[in-house]
Amino acid sequence: MSRVLLKGGQVVTVDARDTLHPAADILVEQGRIAAIAPTIAAPADAEVIDLSGHIVLPGFIDTHRHSWQTGIRGVAADWSLLDYVRGIRMGYARAYRPEDVYISILVGLLEALDSGITTLCDFCHIMNSPAHADAALAAVREAGLRTRLHYGFYDVPLPQPAFADHAARLADAERIVRTFGAIPGLSELGVALTEAKLVSPAETAAEIGFARRHGLPITAHMGTLSTPDAVARLGADGLLGPDILHVHCNFSSDEELKMIRDSGGAVSCTPETELQMAMGFPVIGRLMALGMAPSLGIDIVSDYSGDMFSQMRIGLQVERALRNEPSLRAGKMPASISPGVREGLRFATVNGAAAMNRGVEIGSLEVAKQADIVALRQDGLHFLPPAPAVPAIVLQARASDVAFVMVGGAVRKRDSRLLGHDMARLRAAMLATQTHLASAPLPGPAETATSTGRAYASAIEDIVAS
Repeated sequence: MSRVLLKGGQVVTVDARDTLHPAADILVEQGRIAAIAPTIAAPADAEVIDLSGHIVLPGFIDTHRHSWQTGIRGVAADWSLLDYVRGIRMGYARAYRPEDVYISILVGLLEALDSGITTLCDFCHIMNSPAHADAALAAVREAGLRTRLHYGFYDVPLPQPAFADHAARLADAERIVRTFGAIPGLSELGVALTEAKLVSPAETAAEIGFARRHGLPITAHMGTLSTPDAVARLGADGLLGPDILHVHCNFSSDEELKMIRDSGGAVSCTPETELQMAMGFPVIGRLMALGMAPSLGIDIVSDYSGDMFSQMRIGLQVERALRNEPSLRAGKMPASISPGVREGLRFATVNGAAAMNRGVEIGSLEVAKQADIVALRQDGLHFLPPAPAVPAIVLQARASDVAFVMVGGAVRKRDSRLLGHDMARLRAAMLATQTHLASAPLPGPAETATSTGRAYASAIEDIVAS
Protein backbone atom coordinates (compact mmCIF):
# COMPACT_ATOMS: atom_id res chain seq x y z
CA MET A 1 0.00 0.00 0.00
CA SER A 2 1.28 3.48 -0.82
CA ARG A 3 -0.61 4.84 2.21
CA VAL A 4 -0.87 3.32 5.67
CA LEU A 5 -2.60 4.89 8.66
CA LEU A 6 -1.42 3.70 12.07
CA LYS A 7 -4.19 4.44 14.56
CA GLY A 8 -4.27 5.23 18.23
CA GLY A 9 -0.88 4.29 19.62
CA GLN A 10 0.98 6.05 22.42
CA VAL A 11 3.64 7.74 20.29
CA VAL A 12 7.17 8.35 21.55
CA THR A 13 8.76 10.49 18.85
CA VAL A 14 12.32 10.88 20.24
CA ASP A 15 12.46 14.22 18.41
CA ALA A 16 14.52 17.18 19.65
CA ARG A 17 11.82 18.03 22.22
CA ASP A 18 11.15 14.41 23.23
CA THR A 19 7.52 14.86 22.25
CA LEU A 20 5.11 12.27 23.63
CA HIS A 21 1.58 11.76 22.30
CA PRO A 22 -0.72 9.88 24.73
CA ALA A 23 -2.68 8.72 21.69
CA ALA A 24 -2.03 9.66 18.08
CA ASP A 25 -2.31 8.56 14.48
CA ILE A 26 0.59 8.36 12.04
CA LEU A 27 -0.02 8.64 8.30
CA VAL A 28 2.60 7.01 6.10
CA GLU A 29 2.79 7.91 2.41
CA GLN A 30 5.31 6.53 -0.08
CA GLY A 31 7.46 5.16 2.72
CA ARG A 32 7.68 8.40 4.71
CA ILE A 33 5.81 9.90 7.64
CA ALA A 34 3.29 12.36 6.22
CA ALA A 35 1.55 13.40 9.44
CA ILE A 36 1.35 12.77 13.18
CA ALA A 37 -1.77 14.05 14.92
CA PRO A 38 -4.32 13.11 17.60
CA THR A 39 -6.75 12.07 14.88
CA ILE A 40 -6.22 11.71 11.14
CA ALA A 41 -9.07 10.89 8.79
CA ALA A 42 -8.23 7.77 6.80
CA PRO A 43 -7.64 8.44 3.10
CA ALA A 44 -9.81 6.29 0.86
CA ASP A 45 -6.83 4.32 -0.45
CA ALA A 46 -5.07 3.81 2.91
CA GLU A 47 -4.67 0.59 4.84
CA VAL A 48 -5.65 1.23 8.46
CA ILE A 49 -3.75 -0.60 11.22
CA ASP A 50 -5.01 -0.33 14.78
CA LEU A 51 -2.16 0.20 17.26
CA SER A 52 -4.27 1.33 20.20
CA GLY A 53 -2.89 -0.05 23.45
CA HIS A 54 0.62 -0.13 21.97
CA ILE A 55 3.67 2.06 22.55
CA VAL A 56 4.85 3.35 19.18
CA LEU A 57 8.47 4.44 18.72
CA PRO A 58 11.16 4.78 16.07
CA GLY A 59 12.97 1.64 15.01
CA PHE A 60 16.16 0.90 16.93
CA ILE A 61 19.54 1.42 15.24
CA ASP A 62 22.28 -1.12 15.90
CA THR A 63 25.61 0.47 15.02
CA HIS A 64 27.80 -2.62 15.43
CA ARG A 65 27.06 -6.30 14.89
CA HIS A 66 28.85 -9.33 13.45
CA SER A 67 25.75 -11.06 12.08
CA TRP A 68 27.76 -13.90 10.59
CA GLN A 69 28.32 -15.26 14.12
CA THR A 70 24.64 -16.20 14.47
CA GLY A 71 25.63 -19.72 13.40
CA ILE A 72 27.68 -20.20 16.58
CA ARG A 73 25.18 -18.74 18.99
CA GLY A 74 26.25 -18.90 22.62
CA VAL A 75 29.74 -20.37 22.23
CA ALA A 76 31.40 -17.29 23.78
CA ALA A 77 29.22 -17.19 26.90
CA ASP A 78 32.18 -17.59 29.28
CA TRP A 79 34.95 -16.29 27.02
CA SER A 80 37.44 -13.51 27.54
CA LEU A 81 38.64 -11.41 24.62
CA LEU A 82 41.65 -13.72 24.32
CA ASP A 83 39.36 -16.75 24.17
CA TYR A 84 37.31 -14.96 21.54
CA VAL A 85 40.28 -14.24 19.30
CA ARG A 86 41.56 -17.79 19.63
CA GLY A 87 38.19 -19.48 19.31
CA ILE A 88 36.42 -17.44 16.66
CA ARG A 89 38.88 -15.43 14.63
CA MET A 90 41.45 -18.23 14.55
CA GLY A 91 38.95 -21.05 14.94
CA TYR A 92 35.32 -21.07 13.83
CA ALA A 93 35.87 -18.42 11.15
CA ARG A 94 38.10 -20.87 9.30
CA ALA A 95 35.23 -23.38 9.03
CA TYR A 96 32.56 -21.09 7.57
CA ARG A 97 31.33 -22.07 4.12
CA PRO A 98 29.47 -19.57 1.91
CA GLU A 99 26.16 -21.23 2.80
CA ASP A 100 26.97 -20.78 6.49
CA VAL A 101 27.62 -17.09 5.93
CA TYR A 102 24.33 -16.69 4.07
CA ILE A 103 22.05 -18.36 6.60
CA SER A 104 23.86 -16.90 9.62
CA ILE A 105 23.57 -13.33 8.35
CA LEU A 106 19.99 -13.77 7.16
CA VAL A 107 18.79 -15.25 10.46
CA GLY A 108 20.83 -12.69 12.41
CA LEU A 109 19.25 -9.80 10.53
CA LEU A 110 15.77 -11.26 10.93
CA GLU A 111 16.41 -11.67 14.66
CA ALA A 112 17.29 -7.97 14.76
CA LEU A 113 14.17 -7.05 12.81
CA ASP A 114 12.00 -9.25 15.01
CA SER A 115 13.22 -7.33 18.10
CA GLY A 116 12.51 -3.89 16.63
CA ILE A 117 15.87 -3.04 15.05
CA THR A 118 15.24 -1.44 11.67
CA THR A 119 18.78 -0.28 10.80
CA LEU A 120 22.00 -2.21 11.36
CA CYS A 121 25.72 -1.78 10.69
CA ASP A 122 27.02 -5.24 9.87
CA PHE A 123 30.77 -5.57 10.46
CA CYS A 124 31.32 -8.53 8.12
CA HIS A 125 34.87 -9.83 8.57
CA ILE A 126 34.16 -13.31 7.26
CA MET A 127 34.96 -12.60 3.59
CA ASN A 128 37.05 -15.76 3.23
CA SER A 129 36.49 -15.88 -0.53
CA PRO A 130 34.50 -14.13 -3.26
CA ALA A 131 31.74 -16.70 -2.71
CA HIS A 132 31.56 -15.77 0.98
CA ALA A 133 31.17 -12.10 0.05
CA ASP A 134 28.42 -12.91 -2.45
CA ALA A 135 26.60 -14.98 0.16
CA ALA A 136 26.68 -12.07 2.62
CA LEU A 137 25.22 -9.72 0.03
CA ALA A 138 22.46 -12.18 -0.83
CA ALA A 139 21.41 -12.39 2.82
CA VAL A 140 21.34 -8.61 3.21
CA ARG A 141 19.14 -8.19 0.15
CA GLU A 142 16.66 -10.77 1.40
CA ALA A 143 16.29 -9.66 5.02
CA GLY A 144 14.18 -6.51 4.62
CA LEU A 145 15.76 -4.07 7.07
CA ARG A 146 18.19 -1.22 6.48
CA THR A 147 21.59 -2.88 6.49
CA ARG A 148 24.97 -1.33 5.88
CA LEU A 149 27.22 -4.25 4.99
CA HIS A 150 30.79 -3.33 5.88
CA TYR A 151 33.15 -5.48 3.81
CA GLY A 152 35.81 -6.75 6.22
CA PHE A 153 39.38 -6.82 4.95
CA TYR A 154 40.43 -9.26 7.69
CA ASP A 155 42.60 -12.14 6.51
CA VAL A 156 41.17 -15.21 8.25
CA PRO A 157 44.04 -17.69 8.80
CA LEU A 158 43.06 -20.41 6.33
CA PRO A 159 45.31 -23.32 5.31
CA GLN A 160 44.61 -22.46 1.65
CA PRO A 161 43.65 -18.77 1.48
CA ALA A 162 41.49 -17.61 -1.43
CA PHE A 163 43.33 -14.28 -1.49
CA ALA A 164 47.06 -14.33 -2.07
CA ASP A 165 47.69 -11.01 -0.37
CA HIS A 166 46.16 -7.75 0.83
CA ALA A 167 45.96 -6.42 -2.73
CA ALA A 168 43.91 -9.42 -3.84
CA ARG A 169 41.40 -8.83 -1.07
CA LEU A 170 41.09 -5.18 -2.08
CA ALA A 171 40.48 -6.35 -5.63
CA ASP A 172 37.58 -8.52 -4.49
CA ALA A 173 36.10 -5.56 -2.63
CA GLU A 174 36.41 -3.63 -5.89
CA ARG A 175 34.43 -6.40 -7.60
CA ILE A 176 31.68 -6.14 -4.99
CA VAL A 177 31.46 -2.37 -5.47
CA ARG A 178 31.09 -2.84 -9.24
CA THR A 179 28.40 -5.50 -8.99
CA PHE A 180 26.52 -4.38 -5.89
CA GLY A 181 22.87 -3.79 -6.55
CA ALA A 182 21.39 -1.87 -3.65
CA ILE A 183 17.80 -2.12 -2.58
CA PRO A 184 17.05 1.62 -2.61
CA GLY A 185 17.15 2.93 0.93
CA LEU A 186 17.56 -0.50 2.52
CA SER A 187 21.05 -1.79 1.72
CA GLU A 188 24.38 -0.11 1.20
CA LEU A 189 28.06 -0.99 1.31
CA GLY A 190 30.75 0.08 3.72
CA VAL A 191 34.26 -0.97 4.70
CA ALA A 192 35.43 -2.59 7.95
CA LEU A 193 39.10 -1.87 8.57
CA THR A 194 41.53 -4.53 9.75
CA GLU A 195 42.66 -3.82 13.30
CA ALA A 196 45.77 -1.68 13.51
CA LYS A 197 48.15 -4.31 14.90
CA LEU A 198 47.28 -6.89 12.26
CA VAL A 199 48.42 -4.97 9.18
CA SER A 200 50.95 -2.29 8.39
CA PRO A 201 50.13 1.44 8.46
CA ALA A 202 50.44 1.40 4.67
CA GLU A 203 47.80 -1.33 4.41
CA THR A 204 45.48 0.58 6.75
CA ALA A 205 45.91 3.66 4.56
CA ALA A 206 45.12 1.54 1.49
CA GLU A 207 41.90 0.28 3.07
CA ILE A 208 40.80 3.80 4.00
CA GLY A 209 41.83 5.07 0.58
CA PHE A 210 39.73 2.37 -1.07
CA ALA A 211 36.68 3.36 0.96
CA ARG A 212 37.04 7.04 0.26
CA ARG A 213 37.72 6.52 -3.41
CA HIS A 214 34.32 4.83 -3.63
CA GLY A 215 32.53 7.07 -1.12
CA LEU A 216 31.94 4.19 1.30
CA PRO A 217 31.43 4.67 5.07
CA ILE A 218 34.08 3.11 7.31
CA THR A 219 33.95 1.31 10.63
CA ALA A 220 36.76 -0.11 12.79
CA HIS A 221 37.47 -1.67 16.17
CA MET A 222 39.36 0.97 18.14
CA GLY A 223 40.90 1.42 21.56
CA THR A 224 40.75 -2.14 22.85
CA LEU A 225 43.63 -3.58 24.83
CA SER A 226 45.29 -4.82 21.65
CA THR A 227 44.94 -1.45 19.88
CA PRO A 228 44.87 1.17 22.65
CA ASP A 229 46.31 3.97 20.51
CA ALA A 230 44.61 3.19 17.19
CA VAL A 231 42.80 6.54 17.05
CA ALA A 232 46.01 8.46 17.68
CA ARG A 233 47.72 6.49 14.92
CA LEU A 234 45.05 7.41 12.40
CA GLY A 235 45.16 11.00 13.57
CA ALA A 236 48.93 11.18 13.17
CA ASP A 237 48.60 9.86 9.62
CA GLY A 238 45.85 12.36 8.77
CA LEU A 239 43.29 9.60 8.20
CA LEU A 240 40.50 10.49 10.64
CA GLY A 241 37.26 11.82 9.22
CA PRO A 242 33.47 12.08 9.53
CA ASP A 243 33.07 8.85 7.57
CA ILE A 244 34.53 6.65 10.34
CA LEU A 245 32.38 4.92 12.96
CA HIS A 246 34.76 3.91 15.75
CA VAL A 247 33.77 0.84 17.79
CA HIS A 248 34.50 0.33 21.52
CA CYS A 249 37.27 2.91 22.27
CA ASN A 250 37.45 1.76 25.91
CA PHE A 251 41.21 2.26 26.12
CA SER A 252 41.21 5.41 23.98
CA SER A 253 42.39 8.48 25.86
CA ASP A 254 40.21 11.55 26.28
CA GLU A 255 42.46 13.27 23.77
CA GLU A 256 41.71 10.53 21.25
CA LEU A 257 37.97 10.85 21.88
CA LYS A 258 38.33 14.57 21.23
CA MET A 259 40.14 13.75 18.00
CA ILE A 260 37.15 11.63 16.94
CA ARG A 261 34.76 14.42 17.89
CA ASP A 262 36.73 17.09 16.08
CA SER A 263 37.03 14.92 12.96
CA GLY A 264 33.24 14.54 12.84
CA GLY A 265 33.45 10.81 13.56
CA ALA A 266 31.24 8.81 15.91
CA VAL A 267 31.52 5.96 18.43
CA SER A 268 29.55 2.74 18.86
CA CYS A 269 29.51 1.28 22.39
CA THR A 270 28.72 -2.40 22.93
CA PRO A 271 28.20 -2.58 26.69
CA GLU A 272 27.72 -6.31 27.18
CA THR A 273 30.82 -7.54 25.34
CA GLU A 274 32.94 -4.72 26.70
CA LEU A 275 32.04 -5.60 30.28
CA GLN A 276 32.40 -9.36 29.87
CA MET A 277 35.56 -9.46 27.78
CA ALA A 278 37.62 -7.07 29.91
CA MET A 279 37.70 -4.30 27.34
CA GLY A 280 37.07 -1.71 30.04
CA PHE A 281 33.94 0.21 30.97
CA PRO A 282 31.80 1.55 28.12
CA VAL A 283 32.77 5.11 27.19
CA ILE A 284 29.16 6.36 27.18
CA GLY A 285 29.71 8.95 29.93
CA ARG A 286 33.09 10.03 28.62
CA LEU A 287 31.53 10.72 25.23
CA MET A 288 28.65 12.67 26.77
CA ALA A 289 31.09 14.80 28.77
CA LEU A 290 32.73 15.78 25.48
CA GLY A 291 29.43 16.71 23.87
CA MET A 292 29.32 13.54 21.78
CA ALA A 293 26.33 11.24 21.19
CA PRO A 294 26.95 7.61 22.20
CA SER A 295 25.34 4.96 20.01
CA LEU A 296 24.82 1.28 20.82
CA GLY A 297 25.70 -1.99 19.12
CA ILE A 298 24.77 -5.57 19.93
CA ASP A 299 28.12 -6.95 18.68
CA ILE A 300 27.90 -10.77 18.89
CA VAL A 301 25.11 -13.30 19.42
CA SER A 302 27.91 -15.87 19.72
CA ASP A 303 27.81 -14.49 23.27
CA TYR A 304 24.37 -13.07 24.19
CA SER A 305 20.97 -12.00 22.88
CA GLY A 306 20.51 -9.89 19.77
CA ASP A 307 18.05 -7.28 21.04
CA MET A 308 18.56 -3.59 21.79
CA PHE A 309 16.59 -3.63 25.05
CA SER A 310 19.45 -5.46 26.78
CA GLN A 311 22.09 -3.02 25.57
CA MET A 312 20.06 0.07 26.51
CA ARG A 313 19.54 -1.31 29.98
CA ILE A 314 23.12 -2.40 30.60
CA GLY A 315 24.65 0.72 29.06
CA LEU A 316 22.42 3.06 31.03
CA GLN A 317 22.81 1.32 34.38
CA VAL A 318 26.59 0.91 34.12
CA GLU A 319 26.98 4.61 33.35
CA ARG A 320 24.73 5.42 36.32
CA ALA A 321 26.90 3.23 38.54
CA LEU A 322 30.07 4.95 37.35
CA ARG A 323 28.57 8.36 38.12
CA ASN A 324 27.40 7.19 41.55
CA GLU A 325 30.77 5.79 42.54
CA PRO A 326 32.50 9.06 43.61
CA SER A 327 29.68 9.82 46.06
CA LEU A 328 29.76 6.32 47.45
CA ARG A 329 33.53 6.45 47.91
CA ALA A 330 33.03 9.65 49.88
CA GLY A 331 30.53 7.87 52.14
CA LYS A 332 27.52 9.70 50.70
CA MET A 333 24.49 8.83 48.66
CA PRO A 334 24.19 10.57 45.28
CA ALA A 335 21.66 13.38 45.28
CA SER A 336 20.34 12.43 41.83
CA ILE A 337 20.66 9.74 39.18
CA SER A 338 21.86 10.31 35.64
CA PRO A 339 21.66 9.75 32.74
CA GLY A 340 17.89 9.48 32.47
CA VAL A 341 15.84 6.96 30.54
CA ARG A 342 15.15 9.47 27.78
CA GLU A 343 18.87 9.68 27.14
CA GLY A 344 19.06 5.89 27.20
CA LEU A 345 16.42 5.69 24.48
CA ARG A 346 18.30 8.24 22.40
CA PHE A 347 21.42 6.05 22.55
CA ALA A 348 19.48 3.39 20.62
CA THR A 349 17.66 5.64 18.14
CA VAL A 350 18.64 9.18 17.14
CA ASN A 351 22.24 8.78 18.28
CA GLY A 352 22.59 5.70 16.12
CA ALA A 353 21.19 7.60 13.15
CA ALA A 354 23.70 10.40 13.72
CA ALA A 355 26.55 7.89 14.04
CA MET A 356 25.66 6.54 10.61
CA ASN A 357 25.31 10.07 9.19
CA ARG A 358 21.63 9.35 8.55
CA GLY A 359 20.03 11.64 11.13
CA VAL A 360 18.04 13.54 8.51
CA GLU A 361 16.35 10.34 7.40
CA ILE A 362 15.89 8.04 10.39
CA GLY A 363 16.09 7.78 14.19
CA SER A 364 12.94 9.63 15.25
CA LEU A 365 9.27 9.85 14.31
CA GLU A 366 8.92 13.15 12.47
CA VAL A 367 7.14 14.33 9.36
CA ALA A 368 9.16 13.69 6.19
CA LYS A 369 11.42 11.08 7.82
CA GLN A 370 11.48 7.48 6.69
CA ALA A 371 8.67 5.44 8.23
CA ASP A 372 10.78 3.10 10.36
CA ILE A 373 8.26 2.41 13.11
CA VAL A 374 7.98 -0.14 15.92
CA ALA A 375 5.04 -0.88 18.21
CA LEU A 376 5.21 -2.69 21.55
CA ARG A 377 2.27 -4.63 22.93
CA GLN A 378 1.51 -4.02 26.61
CA ASP A 379 -0.52 -7.08 27.56
CA GLY A 380 2.17 -8.92 29.52
CA LEU A 381 2.29 -9.17 33.29
CA HIS A 382 5.38 -6.94 33.27
CA PHE A 383 3.10 -4.16 31.98
CA LEU A 384 0.67 -4.44 34.88
CA PRO A 385 0.21 -1.66 35.75
CA PRO A 386 1.51 0.11 32.65
CA ALA A 387 4.67 2.13 33.26
CA PRO A 388 5.17 5.55 31.62
CA ALA A 389 6.15 5.03 28.00
CA VAL A 390 9.87 5.84 28.01
CA PRO A 391 10.70 4.01 31.27
CA ALA A 392 8.68 1.09 29.90
CA ILE A 393 10.72 0.96 26.68
CA VAL A 394 14.11 1.27 28.33
CA LEU A 395 13.71 -0.65 31.59
CA GLN A 396 10.61 -2.87 31.34
CA ALA A 397 10.07 -4.05 27.76
CA ARG A 398 11.35 -7.25 26.17
CA ALA A 399 12.04 -8.28 22.61
CA SER A 400 8.93 -10.47 22.75
CA ASP A 401 6.82 -7.33 23.22
CA VAL A 402 7.60 -6.14 19.68
CA ALA A 403 4.32 -6.68 17.87
CA PHE A 404 4.70 -4.49 14.79
CA VAL A 405 7.67 -3.37 12.68
CA MET A 406 7.62 -1.13 9.62
CA VAL A 407 10.71 -0.29 7.55
CA GLY A 408 10.44 2.46 4.98
CA GLY A 409 6.67 2.13 4.97
CA ALA A 410 6.72 -1.64 4.40
CA VAL A 411 5.19 -3.78 7.15
CA ARG A 412 7.76 -6.43 8.15
CA LYS A 413 6.13 -7.70 11.34
CA ARG A 414 2.47 -7.72 12.27
CA ASP A 415 0.52 -9.28 15.12
CA SER A 416 3.85 -10.38 16.59
CA ARG A 417 4.82 -12.42 13.49
CA LEU A 418 7.51 -11.68 10.92
CA LEU A 419 6.13 -11.55 7.38
CA GLY A 420 7.50 -12.97 4.16
CA HIS A 421 9.93 -15.63 5.43
CA ASP A 422 9.69 -19.41 5.54
CA MET A 423 10.64 -20.11 9.14
CA ALA A 424 10.80 -23.88 8.64
CA ARG A 425 13.34 -23.45 5.84
CA LEU A 426 15.38 -21.01 7.90
CA ARG A 427 15.39 -23.31 10.91
CA ALA A 428 16.50 -26.34 8.88
CA ALA A 429 19.32 -24.44 7.19
CA MET A 430 20.45 -22.86 10.46
CA LEU A 431 20.57 -26.20 12.27
CA ALA A 432 22.60 -27.71 9.41
CA THR A 433 25.09 -24.86 9.71
CA GLN A 434 25.27 -25.30 13.47
CA THR A 435 26.00 -29.01 13.07
CA HIS A 436 28.76 -28.30 10.57
CA LEU A 437 30.40 -25.56 12.63
CA ALA A 438 30.15 -27.51 15.90
CA SER A 439 32.35 -30.20 14.37
CA ALA A 440 35.03 -27.72 13.25
CA PRO A 441 38.34 -28.19 15.08
CA LEU A 442 39.73 -25.21 16.96
CA PRO A 443 43.24 -24.16 15.92
CA GLY A 444 46.47 -25.28 17.47
CA PRO A 445 49.35 -22.84 18.04
CA ALA A 446 50.90 -23.62 14.64
CA GLU A 447 47.75 -23.02 12.58
CA THR A 448 48.57 -19.50 11.48
CA ALA A 449 49.02 -19.98 7.77
CA THR A 450 48.58 -16.36 6.73
CA SER A 451 50.31 -13.16 7.75
CA THR A 452 47.23 -12.10 9.68
CA GLY A 453 47.15 -15.43 11.49
CA ARG A 454 50.72 -14.84 12.60
CA ALA A 455 49.79 -11.31 13.63
CA TYR A 456 46.86 -12.61 15.70
CA ALA A 457 49.13 -15.09 17.45
CA SER A 458 51.72 -12.39 18.10
CA ALA A 459 49.10 -10.00 19.45
CA ILE A 460 47.77 -12.65 21.82
CA GLU A 461 51.28 -13.36 23.09
CA ASP A 462 51.90 -9.64 23.61
CA ILE A 463 48.68 -9.21 25.61
CA VAL A 464 49.34 -12.26 27.80
CA ALA A 465 52.93 -11.15 28.42
CA SER A 466 51.80 -7.66 29.47
